[in-house]
Amino acid sequence: MTDKGGDGAWDSELLPGQPEFDRAIAQGEFDYARTRFVRSLDADKISTLIERATIQRKRLRAEIDNLRLLARARHETAVGDARAYGEILPHRVGKTWIQPPAGLERVGEYYGADKAYKRAARSAKDYVEIRELLVKRREQLLAFENELRRRLDRREEALLHQLDSPGSLKVALKLDPLLNLAYEKLKSLRQDLQAPGNDDGIGDL
Repeated sequence: MTDKGGDGAWDSELLPGQPEFDRAIAQGEFDYARTRFVRSLDADKISTLIERATIQRKRLRAEIDNLRLLARARHETAVGDARAYGEILPHRVGKTWIQPPAGLERVGEYYGADKAYKRAARSAKDYVEIRELLVKRREQLLAFENELRRRLDRREEALLHQLDSPGSLKVALKLDPLLNLAYEKLKSLRQDLQAPGNDDGIGDL
């Protein structure tokens, strides 16, 4: 620990050479070995889960790619139809909107305006529909990836929780020499810290 500015406040930073520092390193090594062990136990099931997820992911991404191409084509059509309508009634067309022709704007020199408007409106509707579907599929892909990660995390947490019991841990230590080595190292350091007369040089602060 170090004194901050001499005002009596102490931080909790661990430094090399301190018993607690070595124990923290050993704890990290044990946690890593424990995680590696449970992942090896569940490797086959995880592999199957990942394979199924890969198939579903590919399907969603292929659909998204197709929708993106279709959305681009429909956008170009919508823009072209809006411009065609705007050539007849320019005041009825804006950058993001179109308006139907008034009654007198359907005859005479504006003949064909109503037909052009309906075509532009239909093209705009088709584009909006495909764009919304594209957004929906992208959201589904994101939700799928998040749910897959949660499922994998839950499986791993469940297996790690099983190792909390002495019986399960004992079996695991016999099966995995590296896990046993990390465990014995951590146990030894914990015993050293709990030994009577142990003094880390810090004292009671």
